[in-house]
Amino acid sequence: MSLKHGILGLLTYKSMTGYDLMKVFDESLAFFWKAQTSQIYRELGLIEKKGWVNSEIIQQSDKPNKKVFTLTDQGKEELIKWLDGHSPIKVMDFRDEMTMRVFFSATSDDEKLLEELIEYKSLNKFFYEKLKKVELELDIKSQYIGKPREKIYWLMAIKRGIINAQANINWVDECLILLEGKEEI
Repeated sequence: MSLKHGILGLLTYKSMTGYDLMKVFDESLAFFWKAQTSQIYRELGLIEKKGWVNSEIIQQSDKPNKKVFTLTDQGKEELIKWLDGHSPIKVMDFRDEMTMRVFFSATSDDEKLLEELIEYKSLNKFFYEKLKKVELELDIKSQYIGKPREKIYWLMAIKRGIINAQANINWVDECLILLEGKEEI
């Protein structure tokens, strides 16, 4: 996924400021795509130059002016082109630094690996619980956005995150068992 397409997708819900986009991003896409505020603002500038979004400055007397971004027809076409233009084989091309480090850990200290695995499991448990909470709040979120039809697609993405987190927890448990019995190998 590219960040620009994530932004275009969020703008299908409604026009938003960069701040609004970051807030919605943190409550939704951040579960599977990390982005910094500076990256979002940089991408907004780029996609505006491409004509995928328009912006309007809203004058405010008691606060700084705000810039509101709206998806254009050209931006919607780009999003649809991106959505329809992928194949599952592209998704299989991934990098996993954690697994790479585990693969080469025979040359390192097992105590450090053990600490990292336990921390990784803890992070995945936290992520799992957070996603379960988001899953319970989907009705409220879909009503807030005003597009209840979106709920099924959000649910599919959340389910993947939950399954991935659970798989990571199970993997760490398996690694810990293997580390305990490594002298027997």
